[in-house]
Amino acid sequence: MTTTKDQLYINKVINGDTNAFAYLVDTYKNMVFSLAFKMTKNREEAEEISQDTFVKAFKNLHKFKGDSKFSTWLYRIAYHACLDAIKKIKIIIIH
Repeated sequence: MTTTKDQLYINKVINGDTNAFAYLVDTYKNMVFSLAFKMTKNREEAEEISQDTFVKAFKNLHKFKGDSKFSTWLYRIAYHACLDAIKKIKIIIIH
């Protein structure tokens, strides 16, 4: 279950107040960046992954069911974005 404050902002975004998404970004940007940086060991890559993560979260916010905390849902998006980026890096290095 997500926190009440997160859910309030999630509902605002879903109902058309896209500016409310800034609260979620501000709240979780350090968590997402830290994960991305730990996994890639590259600041620029981590920044790009962070941005991609929040874009994906925004586009898919309507799919968030509230069965887990929002932070857990967002972490999974970030984790998978990191794995995708690492795969791309390895493909570039191999070729």
